[in-house]
This record gives sequence, C-alpha cells and structure tokens, in this order.
Amino acid sequence: MAYRLEKIRVSDYLSYAENRDISILTLIDDQDYQEGLEKMRYDVKRNPEKTIVTDFAEMFCISTKG
Repeated sequence: MAYRLEKIRVSDYLSYAENRDISILTLIDDQDYQEGLEKMRYDVKRNPEKTIVTDFAEMFCISTKG
C-alpha cells in the first residue's frame, strides 16, 4: 500500500469537481456540493495559486486463478 501527502492547486481540481456525474461527488448532498463548489470558485478567483493539502492511499490487489 502506498500513502501520499501532496499540495495541489485548487484551480487544477476545479474542473474535476464541476464534473460531478462521473465521480464520488454524486454521494454528497446537493446543497453541500454546491456550497463546496462555490467556495472552490471563490478561492480560485481570489487567489489562483491557492493550494490545499490532500492525502490518499492506494492499494493494489493482484490475484491469480488457480
């Protein structure tokens, strides 16, 4: 398993957040989603270089048929 901690620019991820139909964002309540999206847009407008810290883990499973 790999764990990563990175700083990312909000502007780099805004288009992903706006494309809610193909992501895990569909699980978020509509009002909460809209509020979060507006906050991201505000942050980008105010400071296009604003970054946030993101962390995630990846686990790869490999199996064989035997």
